[in-house]
Amino acid sequence: MMEKIGILGGMGSAAGLYFAQQLIALNTTARQDVDHVPFILYSDPHIPNRVEAFLNRSTNPAPSVVTSLDKLATLGANFGVVICNTAHIYFDEISDQVKMPLINMVENAVEHIEASFPQARVGLLATTATVKSGLYARYFSKLNRSLAIPDDDDQALLMTAIFDTEFGIKATGNLPSMKAIEVLIEVATRLRERSGATHLILGCTELSFAIQGHRWAGFQIIDPVKVLAQHCLDRMATARGNIYSIAA
Repeated sequence: MMEKIGILGGMGSAAGLYFAQQLIALNTTARQDVDHVPFILYSDPHIPNRVEAFLNRSTNPAPSVVTSLDKLATLGANFGVVICNTAHIYFDEISDQVKMPLINMVENAVEHIEASFPQARVGLLATTATVKSGLYARYFSKLNRSLAIPDDDDQALLMTAIFDTEFGIKATGNLPSMKAIEVLIEVATRLRERSGATHLILGCTELSFAIQGHRWAGFQIIDPVKVLAQHCLDRMATARGNIYSIAA
């Protein structure tokens, strides 16, 4: 019997659904329902704020993440994914306690970058918690590679594009406001000009569905959510004997 993917979403609210959509969209060989992969999606918007937890030492989200993942395991998921970059700050704590194997979205994205773009100068747009924790930078350091990040002023500006209660992506959902997009372009453009980065990691799931396309603001885009979806398809294809394909 084919494995079932356990998808934990709700961080932000559309993240899990976006990942599930990628599992379907990237399975370009599917011709009928049975050609698609089974998954269980659980969206829990009440998991404590991951940014606040890291920056201000508020409630640790890890116990709630573990509880939600265990629900997915009980429902029959064979392995799990957490569709939130910042939550991966707590990945080791979570994976040590949960009842099923987990795939690390951040580690998986960096492995993809090393395999596909070994010489590229890479930049990162992400929450301040993800940046300050060194979540992505640690993996790059292990590869003797550097990672370009916005300066402090631009990082603060980026956070408004995500979290502002009037125009931020969390407030507007699947239809990002023009103001948020303008802010993102402004920050990304300065990052490219300052660092020479040619490839850009969308290190926050709000950015993943706000920024579409393979190229954006002069960058080659790397979306960890899409990369993870393809990884899951490849993993399940091995057992099934099929090859799922992804657009370049």
